[in-house]
Amino acid sequence: MNDSGDLTPPPPPDFVGGLVPPADGPAAVPGHAASSWWSRYARFLIPAAAIAVVGVAAAAVFVLLLKPAPTVEKMVPASANVLALANVDPSMTQKVNLMRALHAFPDLHTDKAITDKLDQALKDSGISFSSDVQPWLGAEVGFSAQLSLQNANDTPGALYLVSRDDSKATAMLAKLRAGKWGAAYRWHDQTYNGFTVSTGTPKTSGQQAGAYAYVDHVVLIASSAAVIDQIIDTDQGRSPRLVDSAGYKATLSGLPSDRLASLYVDGKSLVTSLKKGVALTPAVTVSSLKSLADLDAFQGIGATLSASSTGLLADLVIKVDQSKLTPATRQALSHAGSPNTVLRWIPRGSDALLAFGNLNQTITTLVDQAGSDPAISSTTDAVGLTGPGGVLPHLTGDAGLELEVGSRVIPAGAVLLGTDNAASMNSFFKKLVSLTTGLELPGAAGGSLTAPATAPGALKTTIYRGVVITSYAGAGLGSLATAFQPSYAVLDRMGILASNVAEVKAVIDAHLGGSTIAGDVTYQTALAGSLKQPSGIIYVNAGSLVDALRRFSAESGLASVDAKTLATLAPIKSVMLTASTRPDAMLERFFVVIK
Repeated sequence: MNDSGDLTPPPPPDFVGGLVPPADGPAAVPGHAASSWWSRYARFLIPAAAIAVVGVAAAAVFVLLLKPAPTVEKMVPASANVLALANVDPSMTQKVNLMRALHAFPDLHTDKAITDKLDQALKDSGISFSSDVQPWLGAEVGFSAQLSLQNANDTPGALYLVSRDDSKATAMLAKLRAGKWGAAYRWHDQTYNGFTVSTGTPKTSGQQAGAYAYVDHVVLIASSAAVIDQIIDTDQGRSPRLVDSAGYKATLSGLPSDRLASLYVDGKSLVTSLKKGVALTPAVTVSSLKSLADLDAFQGIGATLSASSTGLLADLVIKVDQSKLTPATRQALSHAGSPNTVLRWIPRGSDALLAFGNLNQTITTLVDQAGSDPAISSTTDAVGLTGPGGVLPHLTGDAGLELEVGSRVIPAGAVLLGTDNAASMNSFFKKLVSLTTGLELPGAAGGSLTAPATAPGALKTTIYRGVVITSYAGAGLGSLATAFQPSYAVLDRMGILASNVAEVKAVIDAHLGGSTIAGDVTYQTALAGSLKQPSGIIYVNAGSLVDALRRFSAESGLASVDAKTLATLAPIKSVMLTASTRPDAMLERFFVVIK
């Protein structure tokens, strides 16, 4: 085998371990080598083969006789429209990453600290997590409910706790019944299909009834015995399961499978109850019902929580039936845009940002929904968004916001709007600045645009790197004059409206010089764990903001920011929310980067 791409095995060597003599060696005795080899290794191979046979047989018996681990999913009835699951014993990767993240926080720096928090949460129930629950708690905890938007006060629900020790789990139930929580009820036991179901009737009005049972190694605490009966039927195969439904499978299939927790909400049942409730409301008009058209497309919500080596991730998907969407919504999902254009304008020193690519579609949809409301149309006309010469037709959809804290008392920031018409954008910005500063400009109907005056002043222009920057030269603002000096410019199909001239220059420098947020290491870490090719991004450098709060608290001499709160937030390095769309779904990921 001379070529590395050739997978043909090489020819056997002429001599291996004395078993095959060389061709020019002594004449071989037929069968001699084979018998010699067998006699040499037989005493090892016979016992090894026997062990292998016994091992395979034992494994087969083990697989056949071992009872499958109890799981919450197989017990939840299809009538439930909400299911939340927590993996108490997740994969080793998830477990290690979760502990690393939790132990970074001062109140959760050890396993005991976490257990103490759980003990504190249960202190009013009469039981302790560490002594009464933790010794038997198994791999899963779940909660299901049959939520109705018509009557939120009547929501059948159940809590599921998988057990790994029957005697300890039932002892906890007995202690709970005999303790402070159970003393508030009158208890009655009955048997349903082989399981004892205990029902508690409140001794005083205003309390909700309750029930509990121990079914197939799972502790059940529910709102009624009827709920537990239904769970037993589902567990024994007499009723359909929620996890077998097409909606459940389709909604959760695209989310991370290696996870700490999950949530599912059935959209169809919620939409049905919502529309029934709306239809029975006297104040609802026919036009109001028409605005709910997109709700018919709502299939479900799925969410998961998982841990990575750098932080915690929450993924969300909203599943829709695209055939039931309105044309406008279908168009928006299919052409959600991209934040990339805006990101090329965000300065590297920015501590927070928002960037997306479909602002024009969003505003157009909102304006269309407002219809002919004169109050709304007059407002949008006055600010130059709509009406003759309005900027809306000239928006490309690219939009963003950036904020920079640095060492400032007052943060600096800028709004970015993509445009195909510089004159229209300049006019729009001029009206906005005039409204916020109290400047008087001629109105569309020969009058004037007025706003509560903040300080007298005028607009002035400066040239920076060949770009005209227009700013408000306010008087009477004192030390705030530099921090708050509304300024704007338009360059390369992008409008910039900033809090001061320096911030406009920073945005221009980022675009022309390439020193953008993409080069920031903290941003890079957050981006690496977020959705790929998102349609929108929200990013916050939490560490920088916490430092600014701590500095402000120290410099001001005020205890306005609690030291314990700052210590709790300190392990959070950054957070990022990314969103994307598909024709049949909207997806989001919230990523918390832990130091």
